[in-house]
Amino acid sequence: MDIMQAKLAVIEAGKALVANGLIARTWGNVSCRISDTEFVITPSGRSYESLTPDEIVKVKIEDLSYEGDVKPSSEKGVHASAYKLRPDCNFVIHTHQLNASVVSVLGKDMPVESAMHSSVLGSKVPLASYGMPSTKKLKEGVYNAIANNPDSKAVIMSHHGAVCMGKDSNEAFFVAQTLEDACNVYLLKKYKVPENKKPVCYSSIRDGEKILLSGDDGSSIECPFSGMDGKNFAMAAMHRDIYIARPDVNAIVQSATPDILGAGKKCGGALKPLLDDFAQIAGVTVRKIKGDKAVKALKGRNAAFLKDGSVLCCGSDMYDANAIQMVVEKNCKSYLAGCAFGKPNYIGKLDCFIMRTIYKLKYSKQKDK
Repeated sequence: MDIMQAKLAVIEAGKALVANGLIARTWGNVSCRISDTEFVITPSGRSYESLTPDEIVKVKIEDLSYEGDVKPSSEKGVHASAYKLRPDCNFVIHTHQLNASVVSVLGKDMPVESAMHSSVLGSKVPLASYGMPSTKKLKEGVYNAIANNPDSKAVIMSHHGAVCMGKDSNEAFFVAQTLEDACNVYLLKKYKVPENKKPVCYSSIRDGEKILLSGDDGSSIECPFSGMDGKNFAMAAMHRDIYIARPDVNAIVQSATPDILGAGKKCGGALKPLLDDFAQIAGVTVRKIKGDKAVKALKGRNAAFLKDGSVLCCGSDMYDANAIQMVVEKNCKSYLAGCAFGKPNYIGKLDCFIMRTIYKLKYSKQKDK
């Protein structure tokens, strides 16, 4: 394929994946083969909505070398594995889509029983062995899963997400959509959405020396750091204490989806990572706040459970806070599904610490640019 056509196809596919909820923010990556020896791929850490052809990077399949100042996705080796092993594959999508991510923590290949799904995915979707993001171990796990399952067009990456392959962007996108639907059908065999009474949730932003607090019941209050009153005093005071202790936090989102409430009430004192992006973005655990000690529960973390099972998610802005909420909710569903299918299969503590540390250092540098 002509390189400019390939770059435009990658950009359009990225936008479509975001629009359909299969990719969010800068998570995941998209590539297109341009010859027997090269492919183009999305860059590292750039938003899909604003990508330009100049930011799509040409990479050699054999040694992963590239030219120019724009750094390609750190998962380029995963894409190269698909192009090496599948001559008929010309387009690869790596997603962190919800249901495939949840299935990724169950520790086994996923059988595909529906005739409609199996016509696209094959009789099963293999699970690649675990490796931390951007590592040789991750690439080798995906390589082996593709090599040992020549009829499958998708691979689930343990504790991570999925790789979907196609002859072109349309087929790869359809594989990703079909995989998400098949994973949902598989999960519903044992996983049931929890039913809990939803509390009123309050979110806020820092506005100079005051807090703008709003509830999903339509209430709102403007509170100076120095004094607060009214029925929202306790919640506003908690938000105030977080903002004072954490100058890096400028927005707080409280969320109480069914999965969050279910996990928040079931997980004991803290929720541990089952997914890589949770360990990176939310922290090595999400603890429960005892009394009014939110600052303590949030030390080194970006989220904490309240007593009612809802979760506070703290970000540098509302965009970040909502992103944290997304990964927390996905980890909550993974925890509940793990319980339903046997027991939760957590990521090791050392791996979580390493991923969290690398993410904080890398993300801080990106934010400073």
